[in-house]
Amino acid sequence: MGLPRSLATLALVFAASSAQAADLYGKPLRGLSPVAVRDVVKDPAPYAAKAIRVEGLNAGAAGSPALKDGDAVLPIVSDGSFKFPANLAGGFLAAEGRARTDGSGAVFVATGLEVRRETAR
Repeated sequence: MGLPRSLATLALVFAASSAQAADLYGKPLRGLSPVAVRDVVKDPAPYAAKAIRVEGLNAGAAGSPALKDGDAVLPIVSDGSFKFPANLAGGFLAAEGRARTDGSGAVFVATGLEVRRETAR
């Protein structure tokens, strides 16, 4: 019985340390299952009516986050309730919100953004 309790404690410590390594902007993420960026870019219409999650390494320029999946690039914009930090270079991004189409293709309108960066150990 001691081993399961130790594992449970270890899992809680790991989860807490992982959560502390992330910065959150906007609304807290709900933990939705991620949708492939390439699927959203290919056909954003089905993802406009319901909240979804997209995630991956930031491939955008400073202040303009974007996710890349092969040749597919999905710019991420705020829904207006928060601002992105200036430097997201090298960050792993998880965003929840809805897709929309603008003149240049698919765009992801985020209600919340979580940024995780590698920390030196």
